[in-house]
Amino acid sequence: MKSRLLCRKQSMKPTDQAAWWNIIRNIGNYVGRDEVEAAAQIARNRILSMTAGKRAAYSWSGGKDSLVIADLCRSVGITKCQCLITDVEYPVWERFLRLNAPSGCEIVEVGFGLHYLQEHPEMIFPKGKTFQKWYKMVQQNNFISYIKRANLDVVILGHRTIDGNICGTGGVRERPGGGILYAPIYDWSHELLFAYLHYHNIKLPFIYQWKDGFYQGTHWWPARKAESMEQGYREVYEIDKSVVINAAAVLPSAKKFLESDNRNVGDERSHKETFGVETPEA
Repeated sequence: MKSRLLCRKQSMKPTDQAAWWNIIRNIGNYVGRDEVEAAAQIARNRILSMTAGKRAAYSWSGGKDSLVIADLCRSVGITKCQCLITDVEYPVWERFLRLNAPSGCEIVEVGFGLHYLQEHPEMIFPKGKTFQKWYKMVQQNNFISYIKRANLDVVILGHRTIDGNICGTGGVRERPGGGILYAPIYDWSHELLFAYLHYHNIKLPFIYQWKDGFYQGTHWWPARKAESMEQGYREVYEIDKSVVINAAAVLPSAKKFLESDNRNVGDERSHKETFGVETPEA
């Protein structure tokens, strides 16, 4: 592989989105098929070693990393999985998740709707430690509860160090209450991940085509990264104005945004109107 070109997601600038797409569209020029297959076999061996004699499943989010994890797990015979869905998904993204979840995937509805946000307004476009609470509430807590609920020994995740995830030593995080969260591709670069998708004919979901798609990643709309409440609502409105309109019936901040005379939302087409209802298969 040529020298690493893609930075940590948290270091991205708005202008980087186009550069990422340029590299992704030409990823075959940067990473060869043989290199991908060698890395994939290492990951498969890691999974087999970690799960030998154990009850294992994986968690699927529909994002770039979980698409790779799903493919790797299926290749070694692990098909049990869960998909976490909140009450504050973008409607088109929730539809994608439900239509494209792997066969037999357990859909777990975890809540956190508008009335939760009404009681916890600090969780609307938060920053810092408050922002991290979203991932603890929705993901981390439910990874752990999956171990208990499904009587599992190992939950396999698509977490990677370069993506800003906490992966543990060698991708292993042992839970005090029992069970292991395991990230077999923890040391993969962005280039290697995109090359795996390319050579295995797995399409990137449309969410990465949205504004700052790679920086934002898969996310729940109130957890969109924004410098201000106005910016957050404006960007969500540009993706799907129905989300903000529905929120305004419950959330004063959404109502204030809609009533503002200073809004600059540009073309008021929703994401559905812009991209249609196509949901690329995982």
